[in-house]
Amino acid sequence: MAGRKAALACSLSHRLAHTSQGFPPLAACALALVTPAVLAQPSAAIAATTYDVRQHDALIVARREGRVTAAQALQQLKAWLAAPIGDDARQRVASDAIAIAAGDGQFAEAVALGRQFAPSKLSDYALGPLALAARRAHEFALQGEAVAVWRARQPGAREPRLHEAWWRIDSGDVAGAQALYRALSQPAPTQIEDRVALLELRAALARAAKDPLQALAAYTEAGALRPERRDIRREADFLLASAGAASSAFEDAEAAERAAPGSFSPLALSTLQQEALAQRLRWAIQARDQRLGAERLVALDRVLADQEAAMARADAAALKADASDADAWRTVRVRLLSDRLLALVESGRPADAIALYDTARATGMELPFYGLGAAARALAQERRSAEAVPVYEAAVACGGAELQTPDPLYFGLLYAYQDTGRFEDAEALLQRLEHGTPALLRLTPEAGRPNGEYTDVSGLRGLTQLYTDRPALAQQSFSVLTREAPLNPGYAYGAALTERLREHPEAALARFEALAADSPYDIGARTGHVEALLDAGEFAEARRRAESLAADLPDSVQVRDMERKRRAQVGPRLDVDAEASSGGAAIASREWRIDSRLSSGLIDDQWRVFYDQSLGRGVTDIGNANWARGGLGLGWQRGRWLAEGALQHANSGPYRNSVAGRLDYRAGDAWRLSATYDGDSKELPWKARVAGIGAREAGASVGYVVNESRRFDLKWQQLDFSDGNLRNGFDIGWSERWVSTPGFQLETKLGADASRGRAIDTAPYFNPSSDSSVQLSVRAQWLNWKSDNRQFFQAVELGGGSYRQAGFGSGPMWTLRYEHRWNLGPRLALRYGLSISSHPYDGVRERQRGVFLNLSTPLP
Repeated sequence: MAGRKAALACSLSHRLAHTSQGFPPLAACALALVTPAVLAQPSAAIAATTYDVRQHDALIVARREGRVTAAQALQQLKAWLAAPIGDDARQRVASDAIAIAAGDGQFAEAVALGRQFAPSKLSDYALGPLALAARRAHEFALQGEAVAVWRARQPGAREPRLHEAWWRIDSGDVAGAQALYRALSQPAPTQIEDRVALLELRAALARAAKDPLQALAAYTEAGALRPERRDIRREADFLLASAGAASSAFEDAEAAERAAPGSFSPLALSTLQQEALAQRLRWAIQARDQRLGAERLVALDRVLADQEAAMARADAAALKADASDADAWRTVRVRLLSDRLLALVESGRPADAIALYDTARATGMELPFYGLGAAARALAQERRSAEAVPVYEAAVACGGAELQTPDPLYFGLLYAYQDTGRFEDAEALLQRLEHGTPALLRLTPEAGRPNGEYTDVSGLRGLTQLYTDRPALAQQSFSVLTREAPLNPGYAYGAALTERLREHPEAALARFEALAADSPYDIGARTGHVEALLDAGEFAEARRRAESLAADLPDSVQVRDMERKRRAQVGPRLDVDAEASSGGAAIASREWRIDSRLSSGLIDDQWRVFYDQSLGRGVTDIGNANWARGGLGLGWQRGRWLAEGALQHANSGPYRNSVAGRLDYRAGDAWRLSATYDGDSKELPWKARVAGIGAREAGASVGYVVNESRRFDLKWQQLDFSDGNLRNGFDIGWSERWVSTPGFQLETKLGADASRGRAIDTAPYFNPSSDSSVQLSVRAQWLNWKSDNRQFFQAVELGGGSYRQAGFGSGPMWTLRYEHRWNLGPRLALRYGLSISSHPYDGVRERQRGVFLNLSTPLP
């Protein structure tokens, strides 16, 4: 019985420390059992299989002196429990087994024994270890049962009441735990162990009350009383990390580990390092947003380098770790990898982030919501929104209640829906965000405090209308928003972008210039300003601002996208227009023509050199004609002005050597003026070419642009034929878009024209003395596919009207066109389709069938 009495005396005379996770004290015998650092070979005392009190005492002494391991002692104790022994012996063996298992950190084993042997059947010194093990295993019912038995047996003892306070905290009864703390504090304990235990309880209560400063103060005071207690220092460092000082906590832990190896386990150090790096990442992002130039990424680059080292350190330590810690190590690695994903995205390296995400996904790693969100952002930035949508959706589902409404993840998902043509899903999500974001905060010290997130969601409605081709609605939205909050930069940006998309370049430029003065460092405002300058023809200023942006924000994906668009617009390009038709005998039985232009990039931000080429063939009843013409020209564009001139040479005709010119002027946002001259007109009828006749062409036009949905045009054209004919024509048109939705557009064009020529009886080509027509066409366009800035449309256009020719009266005419249109971002615009039309010529109705193709692409 000596060992039993010694263990019991040990239990009644000592207090134990908390673990690094803040768990309550163990019985003193457990401390005695786990203290030795060097284990000897097992003694003969544990070799017997038949229970004997003296052998039991010898086993406990051997374990306390470190001559046997906890596993060996547990093996012998469990062997005795499996054998038929007396009740008193069984109570003692079970109690020692629970104390040893809990002291060795085998909490599941201790709980299993506690279920097998009820707390009421155990000795007093085993109740504390059992309560601790049950708490560690989250078996709060067993924890409460052990504490209740202990309190009943020792109603006046401090240690059972301490354990009861911990149990009440775990059960959510913070008030009950606080009452016990006050009772234990009066009178104030004098023993150091009692004071330390009370300080640890005070720290736990402060943590439950969300008061980390008070908790940290309690741990600091306890650590001063027991500086050798490493677990208290660990607890203080973890608390410091959770309170927003993770970097300081990790530095302190590393210093402690260097001074006293073993103060922190490799798992604890890696956990603190991950939290410290996550905090440094947040600081680095904030520092980036406050800096310009290469210095923006200095802190982020350091974090990325340290993350790589931390992952290597964690991988090496995990290989040597106990299998029971595998889940904890996996958690550390998942968090490190998720933080690295975010760091790569914030550094402007989405391709590297995607590669890392693919590697993690291939290994079956389950990322937290912020890691999934970072991967989704990277996919969206790389124009892979179809892949980003399910990742965004998984991030939102994984975030659950942790995601506040609105969260940036929702914004990313909404844009990804739009970029993949899922407009109904985008609208449903936007309505959810609007309903979940009140204008005024509900829980505030004073009533009526504005909700800052409401402004973001309100602006999102207008931007969504812009991105889904509803600029008229967007203009109404931003008009209201800018009136209510004129200094809000987001609303001002939306209003300026609306002017751009409504084809008001001057108004857009004025708004962006005002925004640049008010918000000189806003990325969206600066990139929008560059695009507005390009629309207005101010290429030199656009280049200077684009270069400044690239120097200030080299990591910005938004800036890179803007620069790609600018280079495509000012760089060299190829434009091709081709058409072919058959069936129009009055003009040509069969004909085809290809017009192409190869342009250089802008020279000195205003000049272009270009080469025009026209190839064609017409088959008529009086003969065939082949036509080829090339022209080398120079263009100048600056601001509102555009001027071009070219020297041309054709293979035939009286004007085979000629010149051509063009002059355009944008008189504000509404008026467009243009004048053209071509010394060898492309509009010359094929029969005239067969007969060796040529024509010079002059033209002028006036356009009035209301917005992108409404326009009026008046044109004059004159053909001066070499056979003495002079033909003048006028054309007036009204274009109107009536329906504009994300997936469908409906527009009409009403036009009327009239022409008059000299009556030349010998003219071999169609040459009415006068004619006129009126036609109304309706065009319907459907969006069939969308992936980021790549789109595919189908369109049907039906036109009908009346044609009148002098001497032949009036007759109906109609046209039907079907086309496909591909917009592949700034890289390629392609249209092709079929047409069929009916038109009377000299009183004879002719039906013409045709195909057409238009291509425009920037060149590398």
